[in-house]
Amino acid sequence: MKREITGRGGKLSFDAVVVGAGLAGCAAAISMASQGLQVAILERGQKPGGKNYFGGALYTHAIVELLPDYMDWKPPFERPVTEAGFWFLSETGVTKMTVQGGYLDKSPADAFITLRSKFDVWWADQAQRMGAFLIPKTTVVDFLRDEKGHVTGVLTDREDGEILAPIVVICEGVNNLLTQKLGLIQHDLEPSRVALGVKQLISLPADVINSRFGLQSDAQGLAVSVLGDVSLGLPGMGFLYTGKNNVSVGLGVNLDVLAEYRLKPYEVLKHYLEHPIIQPLIKNGQLLEYGAHLIPEGGWTDLPALFTDGVMVAGDAAAMVNALHWEGTNMAMVAGRIAGETAVLAHSKGDFSSKTLSEYSKRLKNEFLLKDLRQYRGFSKFLDTHPQFMDVYPSFMNDALGLWFSAFGKPKKQLFKDIFHSLTKRRSLLNAAGDILSMTKAVMGW
Repeated sequence: MKREITGRGGKLSFDAVVVGAGLAGCAAAISMASQGLQVAILERGQKPGGKNYFGGALYTHAIVELLPDYMDWKPPFERPVTEAGFWFLSETGVTKMTVQGGYLDKSPADAFITLRSKFDVWWADQAQRMGAFLIPKTTVVDFLRDEKGHVTGVLTDREDGEILAPIVVICEGVNNLLTQKLGLIQHDLEPSRVALGVKQLISLPADVINSRFGLQSDAQGLAVSVLGDVSLGLPGMGFLYTGKNNVSVGLGVNLDVLAEYRLKPYEVLKHYLEHPIIQPLIKNGQLLEYGAHLIPEGGWTDLPALFTDGVMVAGDAAAMVNALHWEGTNMAMVAGRIAGETAVLAHSKGDFSSKTLSEYSKRLKNEFLLKDLRQYRGFSKFLDTHPQFMDVYPSFMNDALGLWFSAFGKPKKQLFKDIFHSLTKRRSLLNAAGDILSMTKAVMGW
């Protein structure tokens, strides 16, 4: 294991190169550098997180596996998630299904609302603290190979841009050009399996946020997924997260839906933000940021080959996203950590072939990550063929509960007839039963 940056023929040489300074990439770097490997992190942006518009939940189990004392290093979290769940919007109302306390009542919290533009800088700092070397404003354009075709480093867009390393960990994000270049996946991701997340970051005073969202203090945070009247009746899901002095509010809609109906993302977002339930929550707020980000939701269907000689792939580049649970950040960090551990193992053996790197895939199979992706492998197709779960049923739920809680002084037999009619005017009983069966199969992985 090298302790200094070395060169051969004027070329930089490291024990490992990580492509991308996001969650997966820096997790891999921390995992390797903490064990003495000399690691270079190549980041195409001016700084880590410089173009990241994520404002959502980070799950601490994936952080503590790498940095047990992470709270001592003051991560730039916004608020702990103390209330989480679902909101179901009709055209004029909302049904809220959230949980407070109980499983969420922990210190430190299991999840924190976080802005990635801040967190990624801190995350990369932890990798550098362990000894990793960050090289920003650098794009990898190709790979270096030996006479057997094994990857032995990368070619960048910098002058004298060859960097040697027996291990390359690709964490390039959803635009998986390098993964394709290696032949680990043979195609671009299908538009039907890629969502465009569009959001606004809105500034509001902390006391206003607390009052509007029913939070007791800045030490409480709300994280909700929003279904129903979110995306003009088309398949899509909204989200809302409360920060210290800001609210992240937005939605995700698949690219094929936007293309088929010729919708502009900001038009769909505008409809959501002007909803009579959402609009009062962000009233008089100042727009701090508007942005969009592609999210690979194909999961198991779009999982590439995870390794080859001298290379491993992690994070969004490997479609490691669970759309149902909004999990992706923790998957990226877990996969990055395991890739790093596998690289350490390869160095101990002096063998960087696919035979040794196959350990990466074996270890992932024992983690929740691949188990969950396999279980939910049919969920994206289910949503594509059952759009009513994003529109019809949330609206029915609001109607049914509205009827239930306004039935005082009326014969309850009529109440149940009205609720039954509210469903059947939207969906026949036979179709509703089929919908439930299809959803059960998609969620259970049958």
